[in-house]
Amino acid sequence: MYKGTTPTFTLTLPEEIDLTDATEVRVTFANRNSRILADKTGSDLAIDGNTIGVFLTQQETLGFPAGSVFIQVNWLYNDEGTVKRAASDIAVAFFQQNLWNEVMA
Repeated sequence: MYKGTTPTFTLTLPEEIDLTDATEVRVTFANRNSRILADKTGSDLAIDGNTIGVFLTQQETLGFPAGSVFIQVNWLYNDEGTVKRAASDIAVAFFQQNLWNEVMA
């Protein structure tokens, strides 16, 4: 991925997870020091069963460091009247400088 672009990340969780009925879904992007770079929820997500489309803005990706960005999905759901929280494993995406910036440097 390139900094300064507007990518849509598609994250697929294990088949046994269905986020359709989750009361809240949150996708967090963080740097190596656990500083949150983007925290996406609501209309920034397109959820279909165990698949999530995450929409990032140009401003957000410009704030990402070149290198590794860590991504985790957290969600709340009801289990027999009890609200429970679950989280995915942490995934890693690699961001690099925009090619246009490299040409202009």
